[in-house]
Amino acid sequence: MLALKLLSIQYLRAIAALFIVLYHIFVQLARLGYNGSAPQFLSNGVDIFFVISGFIMWYTTFNKNVRSPDFFLHRIIRIVPLYWLVTTFYVAILVVEPSWLQSSKLQISHVIASYLFIPATHPVVTQFMWPLVPAGWTLNYEMFFYLLFGLALLCPRHLRQLVVVTMLMGVVALQLSGPPANSIIGFYSSSIMLEFALGVSLGYLFTTGISFRGPSSAFMLFAGLIGLVVGTLPSLAELPRLVTVGIPACLFVAGAVFLERSHNVSEIAVPKLLGDASYSIYLSHGAVLSAFEQFWRATRLPYMLEPAFAFIFLIVSLIVATITGVALYYFAERPLLNKFHSAMKWMGHK
Repeated sequence: MLALKLLSIQYLRAIAALFIVLYHIFVQLARLGYNGSAPQFLSNGVDIFFVISGFIMWYTTFNKNVRSPDFFLHRIIRIVPLYWLVTTFYVAILVVEPSWLQSSKLQISHVIASYLFIPATHPVVTQFMWPLVPAGWTLNYEMFFYLLFGLALLCPRHLRQLVVVTMLMGVVALQLSGPPANSIIGFYSSSIMLEFALGVSLGYLFTTGISFRGPSSAFMLFAGLIGLVVGTLPSLAELPRLVTVGIPACLFVAGAVFLERSHNVSEIAVPKLLGDASYSIYLSHGAVLSAFEQFWRATRLPYMLEPAFAFIFLIVSLIVATITGVALYYFAERPLLNKFHSAMKWMGHK
């Protein structure tokens, strides 16, 4: 089911994951007393991930007769085992020592919803529909997108892109009914869902064989990056996220993949590894950063009242979160994937 991996996609995954880790490091800095501003564009790593997801779903299925059940099974194996493992770890902490998780509370209905990828109001941070593992809010969007994409695979190949984009637009159109913010319809009808449509459409364009010269691809890459930064300006806050961040994220991804098409991209070990481990880094970084902040506080290391201390905390916590994520990838994510893929082959699935 997998097509040839694009190195540019792995590098983009590494960038997106590190953006998000850095963004949440500033949350921990604020808890320690640092009053400096956080670069808001770092949160846009999520949007890069969504565009990549749409692109990859198209790229890995466009020239294959993929059955919807097989597609769903592959997606479940890719997402669920590690997510359930991390969620269970959170549950265990809340049972043993709740104070170790600063913004979580054990609520059975919320835990069940978290395991089942059902958006539910967080019991502590009640303004958000976060699961027990807060980073998992994006996975609720991902799994719903996979459901729609899998249904689109039932259609003839020449209609799939149109069908999946139309379904995503139809879901977002439900926002016009004015659903409550903390409702399932309100959650899924966010314009962020259309970032998957952008990724699918980019994949469709890419698989037609179209190419851009190196300078054009580099310009898209640069313009997308600038757009991701500018899109977080307060003056643009009232515009849909699709416009301010989604389109720049799509340009950023487009520039990378088309640049790889027109030029050989060398495999660089560390960025490639971080891209491979990006899912593990993403899922684990919240707990790791929270634990590191509490460790810093408990050992009475300097609080973040000066930029120098903030910089030290940022660098060290980034290294700790990245190494932990890579370790989780090597010792949990990869072995789990290998076991499930072996089981699938034994059962006759491709």
